Amino acid sequence: MLKKDIETTHDNPRNQAYDETIKNLELKDCKTLASLAIPEIEEAEELDLKFAELSMADMNKADYIAKVNLKGEKFILHMEFESNFKGNSEMIKRMLRYYIYIHWNEDLPIYQVLVILKKPETKNISTGFESSVQNEFIMKYRYKVVKVYELNKYDFIKKDKEVLFPLRVFMKHENESDEEHLAECLRLVENLDDKDFYYLTVECIRKLYSNVSFEKVNKMIKEEIYMSSALFKDPYEYGIEKGIEKGIKQELVKNVSKLLTKKFGVLPSEIRMKIENSEVYLLEIIMDEILSLEKLEDVFKFLG
Repeated sequence: MLKKDIETTHDNPRNQAYDETIKNLELKDCKTLASLAIPEIEEAEELDLKFAELSMADMNKADYIAKVNLKGEKFILHMEFESNFKGNSEMIKRMLRYYIYIHWNEDLPIYQVLVILKKPETKNISTGFESSVQNEFIMKYRYKVVKVYELNKYDFIKKDKEVLFPLRVFMKHENESDEEHLAECLRLVENLDDKDFYYLTVECIRKLYSNVSFEKVNKMIKEEIYMSSALFKDPYEYGIEKGIEKGIKQELVKNVSKLLTKKFGVLPSEIRMKIENSEVYLLEIIMDEILSLEKLEDVFKFLG
């Protein structure tokens, strides 16, 4: 059963679980996960993930967005975890869109971090761009890049770093073969009380070798541990799908109301009621079109 699962088929929703791996790790220990970007994040007085459900029309939800208060400085931490880096131009545009959208909703400095898991073919990874016109400086845009594939996996074996154990799969293993490396990664998580970490390690292995039939790895995986995980029995996309859906709508209602109020002033009760009763896809369209609205009445063409 598991061997077929590891060789991805698109018919089984469980095989899409990797897409939610970061979200699952985030729910386990969001502060330690953020230490990949900011090592001193453990000292943060506040780290609030509620903002993470910010939804963007025609774009995937951001991997990680949190409000942080670190040593008296408040800011937004935005991290994107990328396992298939395709090129600088595409990534810069994507990160910039997230930046603009977050900035539109929050009046706090934004610290963006691109976390690259698998080593890409591109040797020079950009961290942003500078722009000028007619020799006049226009803007400078930057984000931090963390290359997980260059990290030493043995720096991440402390018990309080368990949330990072599955990501060790992507880290360097200079003196080990692939088989030895992955076997060690699995051994580290197999005796943990929380079997979800074993499940998530397997999901990371599956992503790392998504284009390879890796029979030796399949033989290493202990099905009884993998299947004892709550995530196997009740995967993320099924276990909390309804709660997430409700949370997304609540966040959209709040953001649409907030942005319309900021642009047009206090909203009439009729419009507030229509916003609260609208479908998620309509609210996403409004979010995407708010900049083009010239008067409050224009919103009715979306709300009906």
